[in-house]
Amino acid sequence: MGNQSFHKSERLLQRSQFEAVMNHGQRKRVDTTLTLFFLSNGLGKTRLGIIASKKIGNAVIRNRAKRMIREAFRRLKYAGLPGMDLVVISGKNLVSLPLPDLETKIANNLPAIQ
Repeated sequence: MGNQSFHKSERLLQRSQFEAVMNHGQRKRVDTTLTLFFLSNGLGKTRLGIIASKKIGNAVIRNRAKRMIREAFRRLKYAGLPGMDLVVISGKNLVSLPLPDLETKIANNLPAIQ
């Protein structure tokens, strides 16, 4: 179970890290579900940053969206993701989507997993 957890070293924590990925990385819009930004980081591991704004709902909905994204990332991180920084911006329809569908949408829009 320890190897499938989501460690602090796998997170984007600083605003400058988020901005670097969003300004210099590739962008993919996935329906009204989410927007992905990804950029190679040269670290050999993939790091995740999540943005869930108040536009998608109240705190309960935002926290659920973040939990779903983290769980999808946790399941996908050993599926061949190269060392990249990934920023996921949640959309309005993300919370109503089943987790396997969310995983598929993320995997199909990342360059290495396809």
